[in-house]
Amino acid sequence: MDRFLRAVEVAASLMLGVVTLITFVNVVLRYGFNSALMDSFDLTRMAQGLALAWGIAVATYRREHITIDGLWGLLGPRGQRVMDAVARLITALFLLGLTLAMAQRAARNMAGNLSTAELGLPIWGFHAVMTLGIALAGAAALLGLWSLRKRPLA
Repeated sequence: MDRFLRAVEVAASLMLGVVTLITFVNVVLRYGFNSALMDSFDLTRMAQGLALAWGIAVATYRREHITIDGLWGLLGPRGQRVMDAVARLITALFLLGLTLAMAQRAARNMAGNLSTAELGLPIWGFHAVMTLGIALAGAAALLGLWSLRKRPLA
């Protein structure tokens, strides 16, 4: 599992690198040669979306996202477990609902043959991969919820 998560992290970081590279090349072309990289806006938008979706999956699995522990720290072991379970359940339900909404959008984009303005790249493929990342985040939240049953109370 750690190898898979590391690969997802590398892919997400590479997407952020792609955003940086496309932006840099576009700026050099625009100001140096009075030209532009075709579909740079759409490509950076999609790459950033991919990085975020897959990054959310890893952060959810590893529980490395931003948390506020004020109330949690005041609770006893049972209260902490209940709060963890409720938080993971809410997170899982939200992410699974988001997965359905994103899957519907990807399907609409595919049916409508939506593509980028200049290169004509189909947008639904990007949205489908983003949807997969959010679905994995929802699955990670459910796995975390399932793992709570094995954690000792003390």
